Amino acid sequence: MNGDRPEAGLSRWLAILSLLSVLPGLAGLLLGMPRLAQPLNTFAPARVGEAVLVSVAALGLLAKLEQKRLLARALAVAGGLLALYGLYLSIRGYAPPMDPVVARRLGKAYGGGATHTLPITVSALFLLYSIALLLLSKEKHPEQTLVMIGALASSQVALAGVMFTTQLAGVIDGTAVQPLRAPLFSLLSALALGLALLEQLARREQTSVAPPRWAPMLAGVSSALVVLVLWQALLAREASQLQARSAITAEAVNRAVQRQYAALVRTMGRVGANLSASTDHNEPLWSVGLPRLIADMHELKHVLWFDGSGTLLHSASPQSLPADVLAELSTHIRTSNVRSRLFAAHSTTMHTGAWHLALWWPVLSPTRGATVLVALVDEVDMIRLFAEDASREFSLRVRAGDTLLLRVGDTEPDALPFVSPLAVGARQLTLDVSQRPGVLRAPLPDVVLALGLTVSVLLALTLWLQRRNWLQAHAEGRRFRAVFETAFQVQLLLDANGTVLEANRAAGKLAECDPDALAGKSLWKVPWWNEDQVTEARVHERFNRALAGETQRFEVEIGRGRDRALTLDFSLKPVLDALQKTSQVIVEGRDLTIRKRAEESMREMSALTTMGRLAARVAHEINNPLAGIQNSFLLIRGAIPTDHPHYRFVGAIEREISRIAAVTRQLYETYRPDQSTVAASSVILAVSDAVSFLEQVNRNRNVRIVANTAQAPSLVPVPDALLRQTLYNLVQNAMDVSPSGGTVTVSAVQEDDECVLRVSDDGPGIPAAIRERIFDPFFSTKDRTMKTGGMGIGLALVRQSVLAVGGQITVHDRASGGTEFEVRLPMTPLDTGALR
Repeated sequence: MNGDRPEAGLSRWLAILSLLSVLPGLAGLLLGMPRLAQPLNTFAPARVGEAVLVSVAALGLLAKLEQKRLLARALAVAGGLLALYGLYLSIRGYAPPMDPVVARRLGKAYGGGATHTLPITVSALFLLYSIALLLLSKEKHPEQTLVMIGALASSQVALAGVMFTTQLAGVIDGTAVQPLRAPLFSLLSALALGLALLEQLARREQTSVAPPRWAPMLAGVSSALVVLVLWQALLAREASQLQARSAITAEAVNRAVQRQYAALVRTMGRVGANLSASTDHNEPLWSVGLPRLIADMHELKHVLWFDGSGTLLHSASPQSLPADVLAELSTHIRTSNVRSRLFAAHSTTMHTGAWHLALWWPVLSPTRGATVLVALVDEVDMIRLFAEDASREFSLRVRAGDTLLLRVGDTEPDALPFVSPLAVGARQLTLDVSQRPGVLRAPLPDVVLALGLTVSVLLALTLWLQRRNWLQAHAEGRRFRAVFETAFQVQLLLDANGTVLEANRAAGKLAECDPDALAGKSLWKVPWWNEDQVTEARVHERFNRALAGETQRFEVEIGRGRDRALTLDFSLKPVLDALQKTSQVIVEGRDLTIRKRAEESMREMSALTTMGRLAARVAHEINNPLAGIQNSFLLIRGAIPTDHPHYRFVGAIEREISRIAAVTRQLYETYRPDQSTVAASSVILAVSDAVSFLEQVNRNRNVRIVANTAQAPSLVPVPDALLRQTLYNLVQNAMDVSPSGGTVTVSAVQEDDECVLRVSDDGPGIPAAIRERIFDPFFSTKDRTMKTGGMGIGLALVRQSVLAVGGQITVHDRASGGTEFEVRLPMTPLDTGALR
């Protein structure tokens, strides 16, 4: 494309639109208006650096559209460096220089207190754009460069469009690509600038019927990005479902543990009630009941009974406790004032021993007074029973702070655990629920990813193949159209109803109208049939035969008011479809007029030549005895005295002998064979020679010859003998009919592709009754007694010779009186062989 200025309207408006689109966000940043800086929560807030990046990018495109290529390249390089700087800041997590200032104005509303780095998406988009603009700003664009620009611009448009759509719909929220969120105005600017680049590339396409070269890339990248976002959304949905199941599992374990703990508390409460009602210390309880209870309840490890001073009264434990554990229990009893009414059942965390949970019940014994029943509980054993039931799908970990107390099942290394608090009495624990390795995930995300990427590749490949097929079809169509339009013969394409679908220029020329005007007409109603019902019926009948599958061929003569009728050879060929039925018909019409005329001319010239040879032979046979008669008469004339009574016949006999000699001499001159093989003749020389010769021959006549060859062509592609024969005959005839003092005018000019010879006289003209007969052989209106009087074959020979070379000869009356003969000779050689 030479010059972008007249073709840059849409691209210029897109660049201006991209500049305007960042103004609301920039105004929101400068004025401290969070709603303008972030109009939609699903998009990232605006950044000052983005406004600078968009401005540089848009100005670079405008400079390129104004043909300021050097400035455009400089701005493209500057934009690329800014984009790379933005990528560096994003990767390192640094804030651009202006962002902290803006953040102080907007407070936490600016990005929700998040880091203010330029989004990676924006930096990547404008890096692609800067490279494409730099390549587009070059003077020349090879095919490889255009393909690269199309790939970069397509990727930019695809990424901006997909990010805009998915962020608008909130699809990427909660996914792994959520940190890539970009501001609304930056995405709109990147989309507009990318479309401007593609619009510039579209203007460079060689054809409009095929998709642009960047269309497969745009479709493939867009669909692939959509698939990736959808895949991430499905993964996020699966992770959310996993978290929900993990929460349900943690809640189930927590409820089971609380139920078990409540059952333990109730059980120990009943034990305390038995001790309060017993007067004999209930020895069977300590020797049989409680040991059995400890054996049945795995989490219950020790049951102890202390008096109010912390002295151990009874123990129902399978093993003795360490002294430090007993000491901690006694200390707690002494410091808790067991005898106080405020002392109630509770639980505490042990700091010594293997078990960290102690349950306390006050017991008012009839014999001991205020005592305390203590149960040492292993909370890990209590949790393990329920954790193992939930470990089929999940692994569970129980932590006390950073101390791992229990692990059930292996944990997926990269799995994000669900953390839930777990309280067992006074013991505050944490329960982590994670997916176990080897547990089958839902196959839908992976299936969607695989199928989606496959479809993206197939879509791009299909569009590429379709584009190539379109280009091939277009090239073939152009070749067919070139052959169809430039063919010399008439060509028509008809449908099954005989309606013209396509017509070439030769058909339009024959119909004397534009070829498009023939479309929609029936074959038998096209203008060149001149509404001849007989011919129309014949053509209709031939079309029906062609529609039935027969190839038809016929000749027809077309008049249409022309000087001479045209003879055309028409052929109708059926075109079969896949079902071998005739769906269309091709019509070809070949002009046989010239060939017919040449054949007719050859036949007539052959007849005339035969007649000429016969006449020449007759003249020869007459001329020999005539010479003897003339010589003998000269001897006899001298012997006859002037006073002889019949002397008056001597002059008459001499005149008749001279007339016979003149006739035989004219026969010789007229049919003398012409052996000239010159392919082109000088018009000026032929006219000059004819005028000079005929002026000498007719010197006794008071007739002037005027020749005008100022506008004559230098050469005409006809034999010299034909040209001279034509001029001699026409000029001599004009002089024969001109009155004394008359003028014969001879002119030669070139009009378009024809040489026009005109010979006019001041004679009486040719009556209309005989005007059609003057070109017939042996028809003459001359006085036979004239010296130049002939046998009436001169004009016949001229007409046949002119027609043989593809010319025309016409005669008409002059407005000022007299007759004018006009001969039109083609400037293009016509090789029919008729003259050789």
